[in-house]
Amino acid sequence: MKKERSHGLYSANPRQYRFCEIRVAQGNAGGGNSAHLTEALAFGVGYDTHAALLAAIMTCTRHRPILAKVDDEKIAARLAALGNNMFGVVSTGTTLRSPSMPEHIWVEFGNGNVNANNYWFRECRNRDIPNLRISKRTKYVKLNWDCISLDGRSEAHVMGESGSALTKAMFKTYQGIARRIPGKSLFSGSSFVGSVDPLLPELSLRSC
Repeated sequence: MKKERSHGLYSANPRQYRFCEIRVAQGNAGGGNSAHLTEALAFGVGYDTHAALLAAIMTCTRHRPILAKVDDEKIAARLAALGNNMFGVVSTGTTLRSPSMPEHIWVEFGNGNVNANNYWFRECRNRDIPNLRISKRTKYVKLNWDCISLDGRSEAHVMGESGSALTKAMFKTYQGIARRIPGKSLFSGSSFVGSVDPLLPELSLRSC
């Protein structure tokens, strides 16, 4: 069985999705059919057709976008099924974690920057997303998350048995990344609130 290459939860609103379409197309040196690309992207985030994904996106709001798990293997399989074998291995990770992604779901700022921290908390609360932030230091960074910014209707997945299962999944992801961190690193907390410290800057975006 092939290992699934997935990039976690992706906030699929029209601006985000269009950004991904353009960037993935730009990264494909071989050209290819744009209609096939949009169908494959939709399939890769769990929808049978591009039309079905667009219909789902249109039912959400900026504050409550749908969340999708991106699967590169499914994208590649759909492209191959449509006759686009020139794509080869598909990797959307760089695009999904790009700092230029519209309405990205994390922020980076200097350690101890209270104003930036307060601004980002208000932004997260307004958008009803977890407060995910990277505190930058001289060499290493600290990844922090806190779901206190979520509306009560949005936090079921980080509470009870679902929260425990998510914590285990997060820790498993951390273990895979920690092997590349020089020295000791600590995963502390739960799916609701916690941190990873220290992290190399390039690994912090992967963790997000």
